Amino acid sequence: MPMPRVTKAEAEISSPEQGTAARSARQSGGQPLNRLTRWIELASAILMAAATIATAWCGYQSALWNGKQAKHKSLAATAIVRTAKYANLAEQKSTLHAQLFGEWVAAVSAKNTALADFLIKRFPEPLKAATTAWRATRPLTNPAAPATPLNMPEYALAEAAASARWEQTAIKEYALSDRANEMADRYLMFTIIYACVLFFAGISGKFRWQAIDVTMLVLAGLVLLIGLGVMLTIPVA
Repeated sequence: MPMPRVTKAEAEISSPEQGTAARSARQSGGQPLNRLTRWIELASAILMAAATIATAWCGYQSALWNGKQAKHKSLAATAIVRTAKYANLAEQKSTLHAQLFGEWVAAVSAKNTALADFLIKRFPEPLKAATTAWRATRPLTNPAAPATPLNMPEYALAEAAASARWEQTAIKEYALSDRANEMADRYLMFTIIYACVLFFAGISGKFRWQAIDVTMLVLAGLVLLIGLGVMLTIPVA
């Protein structure tokens, strides 16, 4: 009696476990996933997740530092405006004081004592204090005496001091603005480094040679560790 023939379809139906295994083997190119391959895929996923989080953090910090840069640059611009304002006020006052002193000198030269006394009593500060100190140096007989009271240490305009303070503020704010810009650029540079990590981790497991997969994975891990180590030394905003 002849044996009944079993077709391929009937064999797969009669043995579903064997059919599933065969299909899986065919889909994987005839090479079932082994333990090393699974570890490579797991490590690749972990590295890509870490690189993604690090990239997001760098973008966030870069945006914060850009905001600080804009803030300090705005403060520096305000300080520059106030520096010019107080410098102009100081120049106007010193010009007025120089005119008053010139009129007083003219009155003294003309021996108009009444006018000279009238003017010197109404000298505004700090011209009055500087003129008193200047007269004490005996400028008519002392060649080492300053030429005018405006050259005396007592002649210190509040507007000139304010202009100097605002100038220092502007310098400081510009320095802070440059530093914030540098920090933003550094964090932006790390996004490129983490993009390399995503690239190397992404292509690991795509080769038929596991040695290359492991090499790409190790390279991604090294780049990630180096990037994180250097990034931790950069201040946060």
